[in-house]
Amino acid sequence: MPKLTRAELQELLQAAVQSQPHRLCPTCELFLTYIAHLRRDSDSADNDLFAPLKVPYKDMHKFIGCRPCPPGLLYTEYIKRKQKSISNETDLRG
Repeated sequence: MPKLTRAELQELLQAAVQSQPHRLCPTCELFLTYIAHLRRDSDSADNDLFAPLKVPYKDMHKFIGCRPCPPGLLYTEYIKRKQKSISNETDLRG
């Protein structure tokens, strides 16, 4: 899968931040794992977009089991789209 464009990344980050229903979401390990995954899938030139989301390790907490977890649902959708894209690329090569 190609790297995310800056515009795609901005859209995904904005949706993730806006999806947070609870004051603990920005420091939740699930939310931060999604953000880390987006960072890995983006160009290093876009690292500045992640600065406002940086959380000191001591302030992070485990997933507290919110149901539903809107950031978690976004993460799941992202992974599914990514897997589908990889599968389609494999089919085209096969």
